[in-house]
Amino acid sequence: MTTATPPPAASREALEREIERLRIRARVLAIIVGVLTGAVGGLVAYTISAHYGATGLEKAAYGGGTFVTFSAFVLYVEEKLGLI
Repeated sequence: MTTATPPPAASREALEREIERLRIRARVLAIIVGVLTGAVGGLVAYTISAHYGATGLEKAAYGGGTFVTFSAFVLYVEEKLGLI
């Protein structure tokens, strides 16, 4: 039975750099998903409030409030899952 030889230090460092780069990319993508989810939620709230006859300021308030709420919720869940 043969034993595996440890990788050279140079390739180990390169692998660690690559892993860190991928972790950063995953964090950035998680934040983008959170913001886009908030944007979709805000747009839906804006559209529904417009359908029910809200004024311009009310539509903006509903859309903005929903954007903040959805984004915060998704980012909180991603943080608890260890994605951020």
